[in-house]
Amino acid sequence: MTSEGEARPRRVEVPTQLIAEFLATTPMFADCDRATIAKIASHVFPVEVPAGTVIVRAGAPTPGIGVVYSGRATVRDGGEPIEEVSTGGAFGETGAFLGTAQPYEIAAAEDSVMLLLSHDVVNQLATKIAAFSFAAARRLAARSITGPIPLRRQSPTPANAVPIAPLAGDSRSARGTAPPTSDDIIRFVKISAYDPSPQVVSAVPAKLIQQHRLLPLALRDHTLTIGMVDPTNTASRMELQRVLSSASVVVVAISQDDFNEAYVRLRIDPVRAARGTRGPDPVAPEQLVFDQADQERDAKQPSPVGDEIVALASRVIAHAIERGASDVHVDHGPHGPRIRFRVQGQLYNWDQPIPASAGKSLVARLKVLAGLDVTERRLPQDGRLGVRIGRREVDIRISTIPTSRGEKVALRVFEAATMLRPLDAIFHDPAILEAAHVAIQRPYGAVIVAGPTGSGKTTSLYAGLGERMRTRPDTNVLTVEDPIEYRLTGVTQIQVNHAVELSFAKVLRAMLRQDPDVIMVGEVRDDDTAQLALEAAMTGHLMLTSLHANNAVGVIQRLENLGCGRPLIGQSLALVLVQRLARRLCPRCATTEVPPPIVLANLAQYGLVDPNRRIALPRAVGCPDCNQTGYAGRVAVVEMLGLDDALRAQIMAGAPITELERVAGEAKLLYPFRQSALQLMARQMITPAEALLTLA
Repeated sequence: MTSEGEARPRRVEVPTQLIAEFLATTPMFADCDRATIAKIASHVFPVEVPAGTVIVRAGAPTPGIGVVYSGRATVRDGGEPIEEVSTGGAFGETGAFLGTAQPYEIAAAEDSVMLLLSHDVVNQLATKIAAFSFAAARRLAARSITGPIPLRRQSPTPANAVPIAPLAGDSRSARGTAPPTSDDIIRFVKISAYDPSPQVVSAVPAKLIQQHRLLPLALRDHTLTIGMVDPTNTASRMELQRVLSSASVVVVAISQDDFNEAYVRLRIDPVRAARGTRGPDPVAPEQLVFDQADQERDAKQPSPVGDEIVALASRVIAHAIERGASDVHVDHGPHGPRIRFRVQGQLYNWDQPIPASAGKSLVARLKVLAGLDVTERRLPQDGRLGVRIGRREVDIRISTIPTSRGEKVALRVFEAATMLRPLDAIFHDPAILEAAHVAIQRPYGAVIVAGPTGSGKTTSLYAGLGERMRTRPDTNVLTVEDPIEYRLTGVTQIQVNHAVELSFAKVLRAMLRQDPDVIMVGEVRDDDTAQLALEAAMTGHLMLTSLHANNAVGVIQRLENLGCGRPLIGQSLALVLVQRLARRLCPRCATTEVPPPIVLANLAQYGLVDPNRRIALPRAVGCPDCNQTGYAGRVAVVEMLGLDDALRAQIMAGAPITELERVAGEAKLLYPFRQSALQLMARQMITPAEALLTLA
């Protein structure tokens, strides 16, 4: 028998038709019609669970409902069995329907296969399918009669802990949180009573700490004590359990002020940790020189603001450039304007004093610089402005949108030094870099860069164009973008203009009559553009483009959703790259150390370390070069899909996505995120926490 610490569920392939036939025989779905069950079966996640493996821990966020496909499961309360769930039986309904933590511990009594339905799917079924709701209600009612539902047990309350009593009339459960009951007390503690070490803090990725206002406080064996500002928030606890799947988590309550103080003191925030210091390249507002076109627009339009607002706008732009911010947000709150900067993917408030009356004037100044209509406050507007600081060139894209409190402005900052980077400065894995070099030199085919918004897709496309121009200067390169994010020397760039119905598809049709060698489409957004782009890639042009997809094989599914046929996809695709950004360690101060067992266990869950070895892994330290943060910029974690004749044949034959993933993996054509993260950790470029967050 496999012990709980050594085994974990793993996905297995069960045909959807067999799942549908099985569900029709279970009490939970017996009254549902066959057409509905067939739809439900496509959302089921089958997993193989070795005997003794804990499927759901008591007190953990409920992942959804499970149905035993084969084998048996045991429902335990405090280690004592209270129910056996055999083939066809279900478990997890209590937490799934109440939206709370799972009150039971559920483990496999023997080697079993479970069919899992996620929390979101369960909610949709409960609201749309009456038969399913009635079946679940009958099961919950039967449980309430045969025995009370046990409450989540808490660890002993220390002497310095203060219990939080439930608030009368508290209705937070409507938004995904639920107040604790009188028997389910959450301890309130002071962070100073724990004094968490950097090693403990590193057990949870910094992004989760910031987003969910939580802080690791203490680590004892495999039990991690987490302080949360809102400990009743179910969504936050589910996200935490997803990342720390192998850990036992004890949640306590902390105050917002206590969290803010520790957030700065422990240097979790890459910007606030550096307050009081200046970066290696300080930027003074008076150094900013706006483009000639911007200056002319500024001179022609009567200025609606005074010198103080002009200086304030320059300070905002200078601070964004100095801190390496990718975005600036200017909006209006109840007490005046609010200015925020996104640095290394994290958003923070500017701590400089801003007059409460300066909001509208600041927006007007930014609109003047970008050549927008200052008098138009009812419609969204887009524009750009250029800035030079010495030899540095910065391009700023501006977008305005009307809100209930006034216009909100978003600035996207692009700098030539970061936009025009060589491929080897983006792809640090030799296998990915070599594949990118080969693909860029192809005479035809589609190279697709995918990933979420802000993951560096455009930077990678520009790097590919720069590589092609350096090695093949005789290349005729045309691009269509919305908007043009940086002006490239020797490249014909076309701006989409929706005002005159100049769309991606219309420009792309015209491009094909301009004798292009290389075409770049900034982003594939609609059916016509996707079809034309792949047809161009198949008819003798190298096509570079981007789209939104979560993984490499998912790009094929995304193209199908955009109306492209499998034969066209199989013949035109040359290379697929999917990017996710992680914070990059400062090369001057990064060190290595053996992380706590809980971190190693979580890394082992995702195949990032050998669970039987304690090895030294990278850790952030902090030095003057990185403003004591331990990080310097961001780096791309990449998944890559190459294609050979066998895989093309499978794609054109219409094979399922899961089959394509299997074939690509066996043929070594799929280079997963996990392998890329391993390479970056081996080169001391990212921490284990960043690697874990990228995969999870």
